[in-house]
Amino acid sequence: MKFTDVCFITDDVLKLKTFYEKVFGGKSEGDEIHSGLALDGLFFSFDSATLLKENPSFNYISGKSSDNIVIGFNCDDVDAEYERLSSLNIEMLNRPTTHPWGARSFQFKDPDGNILNFRSL
Repeated sequence: MKFTDVCFITDDVLKLKTFYEKVFGGKSEGDEIHSGLALDGLFFSFDSATLLKENPSFNYISGKSSDNIVIGFNCDDVDAEYERLSSLNIEMLNRPTTHPWGARSFQFKDPDGNILNFRSL
């Protein structure tokens, strides 16, 4: 088995893909129904909740976020990333903090409320 992607179900594909382009760089391909962003070994897809809700195979789709999943990324300099993202008016949940186990991290939300964690080891 091989991990393939993270798929975000959203009511606004264009808004969410633009957010992830700003955070991670790169350019998404697609439209307001489905878009994808390829990043160094990772692929984000953004799918329209409206379209999926019309398909009985996806009757579990709500298009709403949950606070019980955090998507984590390692980065070289957490403080620099915090400053860069803060300048983009991104909703920060906290400031960079060094934890007892040695990692330094901060968390923020995307426009749909999904939580992302950036950390330096």
